[in-house]
Amino acid sequence: MNEDVYLYLDLTKEILKKKEIIKAIKYYIEEKNKVNLNGRYSLLIFQEEGNPIFITHKKDAGIITNSIEENWKNRPKEQSYFENGLFYIFSYIAETVRKKSKFNRIIVITDTPSDLSDDYREALFNLVSKIKNFPTFIDIIRVSKEDQRFFSDDVKLNVLASDTKGGIFYIKDKKEFNDTIKKLIKSKQYVTTFVDRPEIIKITKDDYAFYNHLAKSLKRTNEMNLVCYFCHEEICPVCADVHDIPLICEDCNQSFHNCCITNYTINHNIGIPNILRCPNKECDVLLKIDADEIIEVSGEVEVSTVKEYLEEEIAEKIPKELPKVKPLPITASALEHKKKEKIELSEIPLEEDQVKKIRIGGFFGKVYTVKKVGDKIVYEKATKPTFKPTSKKKEIIPQERMLLTNNKARKKPTFIICPQCGKQNNSEQLTCSNCGYKL
Repeated sequence: MNEDVYLYLDLTKEILKKKEIIKAIKYYIEEKNKVNLNGRYSLLIFQEEGNPIFITHKKDAGIITNSIEENWKNRPKEQSYFENGLFYIFSYIAETVRKKSKFNRIIVITDTPSDLSDDYREALFNLVSKIKNFPTFIDIIRVSKEDQRFFSDDVKLNVLASDTKGGIFYIKDKKEFNDTIKKLIKSKQYVTTFVDRPEIIKITKDDYAFYNHLAKSLKRTNEMNLVCYFCHEEICPVCADVHDIPLICEDCNQSFHNCCITNYTINHNIGIPNILRCPNKECDVLLKIDADEIIEVSGEVEVSTVKEYLEEEIAEKIPKELPKVKPLPITASALEHKKKEKIELSEIPLEEDQVKKIRIGGFFGKVYTVKKVGDKIVYEKATKPTFKPTSKKKEIIPQERMLLTNNKARKKPTFIICPQCGKQNNSEQLTCSNCGYKL
């Protein structure tokens, strides 16, 4: 698949000279054009007052390099517009992916850490979670003096690069810059192609609303004798329903029986079960069908993360109060048995630390343990049979560094993530092995 490349210059210093940048970018585009036959190139550079210059969808390297030449002098000299620039590019990508399925590659060349608030960062990550699945890769080239490697926004850059299967490169001179540009000429590889029956992606409901808004619905028309794109018939031979009148794609006017397009969508969606690309490859516009159609046919629709789905499922099925056991009629034998019992089962209150089991969803449903903690009733999924230990309960020793979560004891994780650079370290380390940050 071809790549659309977005070059974003967020440079305020003179570590790299203008002619060096122009020469490297010209080389990149000319070499990339040899393999990226239908790809296009865009350039984003800000002016000193914060106004963006955004040159989009060009094939000629000369147009891009001339724009750098014309706007280099008026670029910002003090402030980074890192987040603002990515917002511009993401918005443009969101509009273009409606019409064509392409890889999107963003190359950011920056030499100044951004210092915007956490709200901007969260908004940026929120957009990344939506746009990365089209797919979009972000490569970041951080230019610094000498061997400086640690910046206030390093964690943010690492998250953006790793979350989009991109890379972050630290360079200090022209040679390292040219070497990095040569590395980036190679096309990105995406494991799940996102075009022909990819794996179902896991997204939040907010992200699902974003994708659903981008896609167009098939429309009904008053035209007569419409022939389906798939079966080439007026009446669908699969369902033989005379009321299944073909719907049309407004962009290419191809028509599809509801039955035929539903079967196609199950195997050719974009990773979201009811959203697909138009089967007409000359069109390729983003389409959607009614999600209920997929549920009825396949029963495999997932528009939220697994965690959120389980939380909602349990919340709906768990009763607000514990079920009470209705006492059986007392017979002579039962009366004799009752004398041997101090308290009737149905009258046993749920005392502190007492645990009961309930099954939710019928005989084959999931088993949950129910426990009273203070004034609250706590439900947990039962994973192991409960038992009473015969030996004395082991005292929790502080040196064992045990953590208590969800009323269960578990060992401290064997690794810790450095908050400065994002490097995974052994939990026993006192400082990060990558950046030296005190853990």
